Amino acid sequence: MNRIKQAVKTRWLNAITIVALSFILPVATLAAPPSSAGNTQIWNQVTVNYNNAAGVFQTAAKSNLVTVSVNTVYVAPTIISYNPASGNTDGTGATQSYQVLIRTNANGPGSVTLAAADGSPVNMAVSGTTPTITASLYLGATVFDPTDTHLGALTTVNNLATVTIAVPNDNGTVNDTGGAGAISDGIINGIKAGDVVYISNGAGGVFGPFDVTTVTDPAVGLGVTAAPGSLVLTNNTGAPISFTPAVGWLILEAKNATTVVTQGVVTTASLAASWVTTVTATEGGFSTNTPTVTTNAKSGQLTVDKYVRNATAAVVGATPLTAPAALGGQTYYKTGVNGKPTDVLEYLLVIANPGLGNATAVIATDPVPTYTTLVSSSAGYGVNNGGGVTGTFANALRGATVQAFKVDNSAGIATVGWGKATGANPLTGLMTYYIGNGSSNIAGGTVNSLETDYIIYQVTIN
Repeated sequence: MNRIKQAVKTRWLNAITIVALSFILPVATLAAPPSSAGNTQIWNQVTVNYNNAAGVFQTAAKSNLVTVSVNTVYVAPTIISYNPASGNTDGTGATQSYQVLIRTNANGPGSVTLAAADGSPVNMAVSGTTPTITASLYLGATVFDPTDTHLGALTTVNNLATVTIAVPNDNGTVNDTGGAGAISDGIINGIKAGDVVYISNGAGGVFGPFDVTTVTDPAVGLGVTAAPGSLVLTNNTGAPISFTPAVGWLILEAKNATTVVTQGVVTTASLAASWVTTVTATEGGFSTNTPTVTTNAKSGQLTVDKYVRNATAAVVGATPLTAPAALGGQTYYKTGVNGKPTDVLEYLLVIANPGLGNATAVIATDPVPTYTTLVSSSAGYGVNNGGGVTGTFANALRGATVQAFKVDNSAGIATVGWGKATGANPLTGLMTYYIGNGSSNIAGGTVNSLETDYIIYQVTIN
């Protein structure tokens, strides 16, 4: 009977032990932080207090200080955005610069190497030029220290407000470029004042961005733990940011890299053209290459046609064109026009840009025809010659209004163009027109996409 009682008692005690362990073990597991920052110092030292044989307290015996540095665990970085989000080039073979915002996702600082490539050309003759990009970025990272007072509490940081977060001491390990750091250097794990950081739960939840206002980087503590530092973060996003942090949440730096893409020539100027640039960011052997950015290329392409009419006598030719009403609405012809000496011929130049991009530095030259004399008096242009157009010598139609070219020093609209018809070169008889916005009397301007300019001048048959 005593043996049975003893066996039951033993089983009962064992059951209590098992139940007790079932409560103790999970508590120990939960107490361990899910993540620690790289470069965090784990310090440990044993202290033994004792009395001598006479019962007198003796100086405590201390073991050596064991220090362990936590390694950085790398994961693929994140490409947050491209600016501009979808770029445009104006002209052929043009370049486009992008600011690529890249964020680390590691638990400590590290170098992110970058590469870029072009592909997926549409309506372009690809040049094979490789985009250039900032070679690498050094990005800082740390975690919420277990002593931080915001852990487990809903934290809202209003616009322009700040939040102070306790972070592990890095023991002066690194500076903000990956070089050797120093204790109390104002840099913790590569993060310094002026940086941009995001708060992350490490599982896809990201909050920010925040501007780092102040970094408190204390000297290493004298006890068995390193004194934590702190980051003061400012919300400049224009809206409140709310989060409920837990032990191990990350604070991750983001920086811009510059990439310059150069592509080939647009094949057909009147059709859309584009290509795609992919940037790859790699940290610790882990890479990401999304998202991509598309650059739209727009090329200008000018066409020019020339027509004539006999402004003195009614002559019907071939391939007619009726000028806009604002230019008099007269009919001009490409061929078949004739006249006798003293008749006035009126020429119409039609310069059009059917391309999707602008044409720049536009200059038209036209020799005064042989056997004719240029009508050089703006006062006589279109008057009593049946021309139906009056005003200064060279005119253009942009929009719905006839606008006078600025001819040498005469009145006119400089932003439309400069026409040196009245000042034709006496040796070559060459007339020069500097056309478009931003033109001058020595340089051509810009003819916008889908714009058509008209120029009219008159000569007398000798």
